[in-house]
Amino acid sequence: MSEAGLLIGELARRTGASVKALRLYESLGLIPAPRRRGSYRVYEPAHEEAVRFIRQAQAVGFRLQELQRLFFDHGPRPELGALLNAVRLKRQTLARERERLAHQDRLLLDCEAMLLSGRLEPLCEEFEREA
Repeated sequence: MSEAGLLIGELARRTGASVKALRLYESLGLIPAPRRRGSYRVYEPAHEEAVRFIRQAQAVGFRLQELQRLFFDHGPRPELGALLNAVRLKRQTLARERERLAHQDRLLLDCEAMLLSGRLEPLCEEFEREA
């Protein structure tokens, strides 16, 4: 990196984020507006660090809207306690989703068994009870 900073294409290359994603992060307030050199955006090391954090958070299931709330409440560098709370909430959400999917899988397994046995009518009744 030069002392002059990074242009958007270089930041995209270094972080694996697309230029479009970088502009989106900026418009959502996830990264601070970069300084300008003429019509060019010039990014600093803090921008690269923030983009890497955003991409890692997305990789473990956080949506941009969730990150936006976290950054709005705690600033661009949330404290460890805020991050820990966000991770715990995400894990609780995933646990509920796993339970929902396991229930759905059990229904599909029952459906499969009924269809293999040539029965169809009890299947419809089962789904009506679940609805």
